[in-house]
Amino acid sequence: MRSAFKIGLWFLAAGLLVLLVVALDMFHEYGGGGEVKLLPTVTVDGKIKPGEYTNHFFDKKTKYNLYWRIKNGKIYFGLHSPKKGWVAVGLGAKKAMLDADIYIAYVKNGKAHLSEEWGNTPFSHIPIKNTGEKSVVEKYAGSITSKGVSIEFVRPLKVSGKHAKSITNKKMNVIYAYSTAKDFTTYHGAGSRGSTKINFFAKPVQKKSAGLKMWVEDVKSYQIAGIVWGVLFLMVAFIAFVSGWIEEDVSSPIHIKKEIVGTGPFVSILLLILLDFALIVAFIVELFIKTTPSTRGFTASLVFFVLAVVVALYRRYYIDEKVVVHDLDDELPW
Repeated sequence: MRSAFKIGLWFLAAGLLVLLVVALDMFHEYGGGGEVKLLPTVTVDGKIKPGEYTNHFFDKKTKYNLYWRIKNGKIYFGLHSPKKGWVAVGLGAKKAMLDADIYIAYVKNGKAHLSEEWGNTPFSHIPIKNTGEKSVVEKYAGSITSKGVSIEFVRPLKVSGKHAKSITNKKMNVIYAYSTAKDFTTYHGAGSRGSTKINFFAKPVQKKSAGLKMWVEDVKSYQIAGIVWGVLFLMVAFIAFVSGWIEEDVSSPIHIKKEIVGTGPFVSILLLILLDFALIVAFIVELFIKTTPSTRGFTASLVFFVLAVVVALYRRYYIDEKVVVHDLDDELPW
């Protein structure tokens, strides 16, 4: 076996071993992607745990999460914002914020603060206590982590009063927003609000783990380092294998004249060149239509990869080799 292949095997083994260790560590930490066991009840402690809630709404644009669970005539809510300021949910709005039963909360100095508010106009809200009513929230808590702020609270399904909204088995308008400010008054800004319709009595579904997506979102820095090293080892192994395939292993001066190989390699190289031109055109088009950076990066990487394959094939089948072997006398004592 040629030395290049031996080196490639060593780096291949090292890369696979590193990636295996990282994968086992992530599997042990995040689980295997199976079902998450439903917990008996919700603990209102400000920490949204897997299996604590039966239902979940997620806004892909704002990254806002709303969890809920109905039990014993009460509804438990879990709110999560990717920012670390206030986070809110509003129930039963008629137009924008008008007549919405709004719950807004934030965490400051380790303590959660929550206010139930009423949408007195489409663009403003006031504390519900200012209307003469009492808040229906029975208990609340919150916490802040590197991923944002989480708020949990519980309230009865059926409430009395003019402004607080009872929750029944039908769809209702739901508005939501969050901010970086830790108060009840700062405007949320653009791109951090949304609205939807939710029937909170919808059939509960057992929450499943996010699998690979959760791994990608929650991967630790040392795991990223391990993945990078593993991939680098595999790249070195790939280069060694390609080098061993392209070049002969010789130990004495030799001149290798390439033999006529037919039309197969020529046609393959020609098709790859055409593919490379097509990829270049696609990359230029992507620049003008403003695709995502990841899409443009993937297309650009394919351009260089196909070009490398073309060079390797041409080097293998059409370039003569002349190898000169000699001793290097560097006049060192050893």
